[in-house]
Amino acid sequence: NGIKEFVTHLNRSRTSLHREPVCIQGERRMGENETGAPCAVELAMQWTNAYSENMCSFTNNIRTIEGGTHVSGFKAALTRTVNSYAATKKILKVDKGEAISGDDIRDGLTVVLSVKVPEPQFEGQTKTKLGNSEVKGLVESLVSEQLGYFLAENPGVARSVVTKAVDAARARDAAR
Repeated sequence: NGIKEFVTHLNRSRTSLHREPVCIQGERRMGENETGAPCAVELAMQWTNAYSENMCSFTNNIRTIEGGTHVSGFKAALTRTVNSYAATKKILKVDKGEAISGDDIRDGLTVVLSVKVPEPQFEGQTKTKLGNSEVKGLVESLVSEQLGYFLAENPGVARSVVTKAVDAARARDAAR
């Protein structure tokens, strides 16, 4: 799996919170009732002790420096899934309005996200941002589902990820 090695390479000078990058891949059909062409999603991610996010995204092997709908779908799924896990495990006090922001969850996260889209629509002159709106939903559903399974099956990793995010949120609140 090439993107798994890519994530490991990007993190070579950092200390990771878990040994192996989390890998998610799958295919979903686009369009109404999922009758359209298949869209393939492949992603690898690993949290480190760093404080910045490192995101590399691609559409049909073209680097999307400005991100796009696939990145929006990933970020939405990541934020919702980690918050849901933290609430279920009572790490967050949801009744007191506690939630972790996406920025806090992505603190120290290295991600390589690649989608294969049959008819990509790029935005802007430089074609560095994916604009297909349906890609957001299918990346989001796939990542939510598989990341949910991963967190449930790897409670040690899940706890260290949530703890790092909660610490980042508290540090940000204290800085205010």
